[in-house]
Amino acid sequence: MTAREQLIQEIAQSPDFLVEEVLDFLLFAKARRNEYALSETQKELRPFGLCAGEFTVPPDFNDPLPEDILCDFEGNF
Repeated sequence: MTAREQLIQEIAQSPDFLVEEVLDFLLFAKARRNEYALSETQKELRPFGLCAGEFTVPPDFNDPLPEDILCDFEGNF
């Protein structure tokens, strides 16, 4: 028995309030899938270097963090 056939059989044996809830969920799931598919096809890549010249990276950016800040990150108080 396929999932569709099993679902139809379960729906036929379910009370109306439960069928309405299942229908509501099914419509929601379909709308969300359609929305996701549309957003994926319309997604454009952002141009490289959008913030060029708006800030500078400090020379010590890659230096190790001070011990007190490391302790905060690691939870050592």
